[in-house]
Amino acid sequence: MSKFLQLYNSSIAFAKSTDFAKAILVTTGVVVPILVGYYLDYLSVGIALGTGVLFSSPSSISGSLKNKRIGILLSSLIATLVSFIGAYIPDIYWIQLPYLGIMTFALAFIAVYGFRASLVGFSGLFALVLSFANLSSSGMPPYERSLLIGLGGILYLLLTLLYDLLAPKKQTEELLETAIELSSRYIEARGQFLRQSIDRDTGLKKLFTVQSDFNDHLEKLREILLDSRHASGTSSYYRKQFLVLGELVDLSELSLTSPIPPARMHEVLKKYPIQLHAFVNLNKAQTETLRKIAHTNLKKYRVDLNTLRAALKETKNKVDNYKAPNASTEDYIILQNLYELQENQTQRIVNIAQVLDRNKTIKSTNTANLNDLEGFVTKQDYSFQILLDNLNKDSPIFKHALRIAFIAVLGFGLGNFFEVQNPYWILLTIIVIMRPSYGLTKERSKNRIIGTLLGAALATGIVYLFRDNTLFRILAVLSFIMAHASLQKNYRTGAFFITLSIIFAYALLRPDILAIIQYRVFDTGVGAALAALASAFLWPTREAKSLKYNLAESLKASRNYLQVISSHYETKKQIETHYKLARKKAFLATATVNAAIQRLLQEPGGKGKLTGKLYELVVLNHAFLGALASIGAYLRNHNTTHIDDIFIKYKNPIFENIDSAIALLGDNTPINEIPNIFKELEAPVPVTYINEELNEAHILTEQLKWLKKLSEDFNKQLKTLHT
Repeated sequence: MSKFLQLYNSSIAFAKSTDFAKAILVTTGVVVPILVGYYLDYLSVGIALGTGVLFSSPSSISGSLKNKRIGILLSSLIATLVSFIGAYIPDIYWIQLPYLGIMTFALAFIAVYGFRASLVGFSGLFALVLSFANLSSSGMPPYERSLLIGLGGILYLLLTLLYDLLAPKKQTEELLETAIELSSRYIEARGQFLRQSIDRDTGLKKLFTVQSDFNDHLEKLREILLDSRHASGTSSYYRKQFLVLGELVDLSELSLTSPIPPARMHEVLKKYPIQLHAFVNLNKAQTETLRKIAHTNLKKYRVDLNTLRAALKETKNKVDNYKAPNASTEDYIILQNLYELQENQTQRIVNIAQVLDRNKTIKSTNTANLNDLEGFVTKQDYSFQILLDNLNKDSPIFKHALRIAFIAVLGFGLGNFFEVQNPYWILLTIIVIMRPSYGLTKERSKNRIIGTLLGAALATGIVYLFRDNTLFRILAVLSFIMAHASLQKNYRTGAFFITLSIIFAYALLRPDILAIIQYRVFDTGVGAALAALASAFLWPTREAKSLKYNLAESLKASRNYLQVISSHYETKKQIETHYKLARKKAFLATATVNAAIQRLLQEPGGKGKLTGKLYELVVLNHAFLGALASIGAYLRNHNTTHIDDIFIKYKNPIFENIDSAIALLGDNTPINEIPNIFKELEAPVPVTYINEELNEAHILTEQLKWLKKLSEDFNKQLKTLHT
């Protein structure tokens, strides 16, 4: 029963998602013009308009409404121009093949301007492929058809404008709910480490994946909320969203924290099973509460916070019970500091629930002004210099564009040489599957083949058993909707429904549909195989080099984060925007590194010795950020005292080690050995400190010692790469 209920809830959530809404918009924009054209005897006009809708839809992804609309218009413009030019290319191979290669390279190279730009380029590639399908052979002049394709893009833009008018908050709320859900998953994954119920590598890979997704959603939220704030001012609704965004960012920092290095933390907690059990229960309560917030969004009822508060109270009691006979021991200090971190984490969750409570009105707060907020949005550089900088053999996008252009020419040439019925299907498979990284291309190739085979098998059975055109029309439309709704979340499912929609559409036009199914499967297999082989062997993009660059950038961001923390600690000034900006850049840079190592592990030879060494560097980098977050979280939640000597003595060798590591990552050798003249700092915490000073001195000493050791280990690992 619970599984049925879970399936039901998932289906309802899917039907209410923006992906499903977009699929309905695209299907409406494609099907309605075709139906109207069919009944008015202007079918070619309807097909051209529907094609224009299809070409302009890929760039309609989550993000700023302004950027989305510009993306749709650019997609429509490029698709119109490509369709127009393609119509006048003569049917001569020695002209067609160079044209195909040059255009494919140019359109794929647009990806240097970011993900949305890559989708604009994909629209052009889609139009380029279909220009080889002789769709203009209906007798309509090419300029008319191209103009109608452009009008189809305008039609799709109008449909999205209408949807945004009817559901202006849907995109923001969905991103926010997903971010809260990802936050719960991250806390849950950290809890598995607390219980030691998962091995290190499996747990870290899970953390890396969730952290990358979480930061990606936060970036989109920042962009959308800032764009909305420009348009509508500081309304109560957007004020709430900004507050929740801030709480989520702080929560992500707290989720990384530990009063002492995690390995030592585990050893301490092992000695106190009662306290460990209380912390584990608190972690479960935090996770479950966040999930309830994400799933209900407080639309109909409040989230019950009593379980979370009870778990926090129980944890406090267990820690306090330890206090009486052991108040002066180091273990108690560690447990107390861990409790304070968990208390702050719990408070952030409570704050999120209260801010989203629709029965409460959030009064005006001293939120940052627009100029401050704009600094938190990562803006894409669209200068011509970006193109020039990437016109070299070291650019992953350049190699990807060259690779996809070569394999597109090869695939189309082979299709024509062997007189394949629809060689453009091979082309279409190639442009859909191929990505700059080998791992993603391999995964998409596998999912494309599996999805196509499953779709072809089901469609064959339906077509064989039924010969009902009305049924085929209904199934074609439904499959088309499901395909577009599934592509972003599950590519295998998307490929399955794409195959169904194409086969049912052909079943309406061709009596030899079973032969069409065979050709479809064969061409897809050829295209997928060519794409996978090209990614593995043709100017392959190896992540090792880019990972070293990303590690260097992450260390630079972490160095700046530490510098800002140090400056705050020494001046005792209130936490300001520059601290939050430094923290954000450090977290994003680390998430980039974590995503890069995942891609590296998917490459051929991804389990080799070099990958193992780089993986250990990524682990050290993640731990370094965790130590910084632990200090930063403490400073933000406590009034610090005069204990400056600890910080001042430790930061210099840490900075020197970081600078040395950055130089090594840039292959700038030799590096002078950094003398270890800080042995005296390994002494225990001075007993002259009392109460809050004692806790402060302990957590700072432990984290600074840990940072110093991590920075030293980073250099040791790097030096093994040069031997």
